[in-house]
Amino acid sequence: MTRIAFWAITILLFACLPAAAQWKEPPATGSPANELPDRTTLAGQAGMGPLLAVNLVNAEENARNHKAVVQVQTDGVNIVDPSDKHEPKIDEVHIQYRMDNEPIQTTSAKTWTFDHLSSGNHLVRVALATSDDRQLGKERSLRVRVP
Repeated sequence: MTRIAFWAITILLFACLPAAAQWKEPPATGSPANELPDRTTLAGQAGMGPLLAVNLVNAEENARNHKAVVQVQTDGVNIVDPSDKHEPKIDEVHIQYRMDNEPIQTTSAKTWTFDHLSSGNHLVRVALATSDDRQLGKERSLRVRVP
């Protein structure tokens, strides 16, 4: 009887080995989260959060003219008028622009110009916010050097 038990256990172990070795790496989910590091995960929403990409338009030329023009690209949200106060929705946002420690400018415009900048270094911050002005996702920042 022990010989039969030995062979039964041996066969069972060899049969289970391929299944145990199958998950040496976590299975791929098909999510492009690793390819898009600038998206954030939102609580309560399946999938990825909003994309917020910012850049300076003609950075050097505009800096010489003492201005900064910021261009925003978004995905995964609808841009709405910030003056339209309603129940916040996770997919409806407006854009918040801020230069240094100046007041926040809220708008639905994807391009914003800061004029009459003094010489020196400046920090532009851009964020997405819901209708109750709560920031959604990560803020982006750009540095501007005006000669």
